[in-house]
Amino acid sequence: MKKISILVLAILAVTLTACSSSNTAKPAENSLSLTSERIQELRSEYPLSQASSPNVEMRDIPFEEVLSYADSVIIAEVVEQNPDLEVELIAEPGTPEGNLADKEKANGEGPPSADFISYKVKVRELVAGEEVSGDVNLIYNSELQDVEPQLQPGMEILTAIKKGVGDEQQGSYSFTRYGTYYVVDENYVLSAFQGQDEEMKSFTEQTDGKTLQNLIDRVRSIKTD
Repeated sequence: MKKISILVLAILAVTLTACSSSNTAKPAENSLSLTSERIQELRSEYPLSQASSPNVEMRDIPFEEVLSYADSVIIAEVVEQNPDLEVELIAEPGTPEGNLADKEKANGEGPPSADFISYKVKVRELVAGEEVSGDVNLIYNSELQDVEPQLQPGMEILTAIKKGVGDEQQGSYSFTRYGTYYVVDENYVLSAFQGQDEEMKSFTEQTDGKTLQNLIDRVRSIKTD
């Protein structure tokens, strides 16, 4: 009887080990990555943005922080670039921007405005956040056109987006290089930006060149924390 019990325990141990190996198979798939040679080839078409705008004071924003402000995270295919969008800047009363707007209004000048680069995209999948579907416009201030992603028709991206404000931005969402990845070779991603501080570098190392599913899992984990 004792021998039988030992045999049963041995079989159970083998079975549990096999189950454990099976359960770790999926994360292993998600950790697959493009070769450094392939990443280098793709960077000619999907370049990293490391520049800074001389006209705008900027700070690097970690991907996780971008997600905290975003309304949604989507996977979308770029359809075309739209004509630039002119938007009246909304300024709160009592702020420097609001005081400037009041001064310009008193002098008979129009309200302050800015041009925005605009891309029409087709939403392929909602990864996290509020529902977004169909064709929408992704925008950023034209003063940042030298540093933000230069999207081309046919490109596919995963990006964090924020709903536009005001009538001119109806159906438009702002996005940034800090929250954008290119989808390449069907199942992999390349970051649009790599930061210099340890937090940003660590996240990029865990996602850049890795599978799309790996990034989706990380986004959903962050958004539900």
